[in-house]
Amino acid sequence: MQDKPFVSIINPVRNTQRTLEKCLESLMALDYPREKLEFIFADGGSSDSTVQIIRDWQGKYPQIKLVEVANCRSPGQARNAALNIAGGDYILFTDGDCYARRDWVDKILEPFFKDKKVGMVGGEILTLRTDNNDMEIYCEQTGFLSVAGRCRLTKEGYYPAIKRDLPHEVNGNIDSPFFATANAAVSKEAADAIGREFWHEITNEDVDFSIRILKKGFQLYFKPDAIVEHMHRMTLADYSKQLFGYGFGHPLPVKAHAKKVFEICLQYFGYIYIPLPNFAKGVLYIGNFHLMHIFALLLLIQLIAGIFFSSLFNGVLFAFGLLFAFFAILYFWPIFRIKPRIKFLSWAKIRYLSNWALMRGGFKGMRRWKVFYLESSW
Repeated sequence: MQDKPFVSIINPVRNTQRTLEKCLESLMALDYPREKLEFIFADGGSSDSTVQIIRDWQGKYPQIKLVEVANCRSPGQARNAALNIAGGDYILFTDGDCYARRDWVDKILEPFFKDKKVGMVGGEILTLRTDNNDMEIYCEQTGFLSVAGRCRLTKEGYYPAIKRDLPHEVNGNIDSPFFATANAAVSKEAADAIGREFWHEITNEDVDFSIRILKKGFQLYFKPDAIVEHMHRMTLADYSKQLFGYGFGHPLPVKAHAKKVFEICLQYFGYIYIPLPNFAKGVLYIGNFHLMHIFALLLLIQLIAGIFFSSLFNGVLFAFGLLFAFFAILYFWPIFRIKPRIKFLSWAKIRYLSNWALMRGGFKGMRRWKVFYLESSW
């Protein structure tokens, strides 16, 4: 027990009363010496019973600390307030809607002991069903928030270094090496090396945090059996709002960290990136969602044109219709794997509207951060 390092677990919260009790239950049940743990909750201005729930638990567990952050602009600002008082040799991050498995601390610390160059470790994020509603079922079966597959890594191992500062390496998308702070750990040395601080921007603080750790010479390591389970949004509207926020944030780290390269990404055969140096800074994704809409638009234009012109356009009309159907089938094909299949239309609605929310967020982020960014297709 004496050999165990002291660990700080940081949890930014705001209006999390629906999930906070489950989160606290999991943290207090961790299979790790209690005297080697501190739990720092940073409240960013909750208007519900979040703060009272934490205070009630403080009465039973003195290891729980509460920091109230006035005028909090972002989860990063809340985490910074917690980092200021964190005394751990290792600092773990999770969220108020997450449920940590009992062996989470031991599992996520293992890579640090094997390789001193490891500065940050991330674990897998799975779904915890609490209400068994359609959103939970959809998120579970589609692997929403799952880390496996990021940077083409599906098994335990090191994330790749950022070699060329290309937009797709730093944007927080599929090939960008970062760990979401729902399930991540950083060593004291790595945290201190980057000033023990998340940036002061309102979004994508976890992407920037990971990038700065990499640029200080540390490595990022994926530990899939260090698991937390996420309690997802209850409604499609809330889920779409979450995706809108992701889209809004993606252009920002491109602005901050990428060189002046414009990339066209073809979402086929994996992800194929075509760089156009010295043109502009940004990313244009092209996948089934985009092509489905492009050919739908061309089909509509052709139908309108056919009213005024001869039937010479019939062949083109057929081709556009065929291509629209082809890419629509490709786009919705993964829905056929979600059970129960009788709810196919519900799953298709969630897939489409959440992808559209991601796109709309990207449009707004593009205008806000002055970086060209067309979001990806699911």
